[in-house]
Amino acid sequence: RLDAVPVADLLDGVHLFVEPQVIARQQRFHCDPCDVALRVRADREKASQILLNLVSNAVKFTEPGGEIRIGAEPVGDDAVAIHVRDTGQGIPADKLDAVFDPFVQVDSQFTREAQGTGLGLAISRELARGMHGELTAESTLGEGSTFTLTLPRS
Repeated sequence: RLDAVPVADLLDGVHLFVEPQVIARQQRFHCDPCDVALRVRADREKASQILLNLVSNAVKFTEPGGEIRIGAEPVGDDAVAIHVRDTGQGIPADKLDAVFDPFVQVDSQFTREAQGTGLGLAISRELARGMHGELTAESTLGEGSTFTLTLPRS
């Protein structure tokens, strides 16, 4: 169900869910201020689910003392980009496109600390596309990653 959803509400809602994880991992979480009039055409629940997945991944793959930042900006007159940035381990360039494939995990060793099924990003990208948006990633190994959810502006 697509409606006009205030971006500030989406950003604020994420913090409430991840705050206990951030505190437990001794990380810093920042939500950059956003124009309260900025709205996207989206399913509020699905957009929140995508952002929660992105921020949860950022927390999971960022060492204690690291930083996670979320913010949004208009992209021309037609779209809004919501960024989730972290200072985590990053993703190797040759694996970056594969992180959106189902059941793919960059570190598939049995002893790795972060667990998961490898479905979160695949599902999130499909949800974004179902709302006429896109989910993309940029990363530098050892420096962190930025995942960007782009949705139509309302």
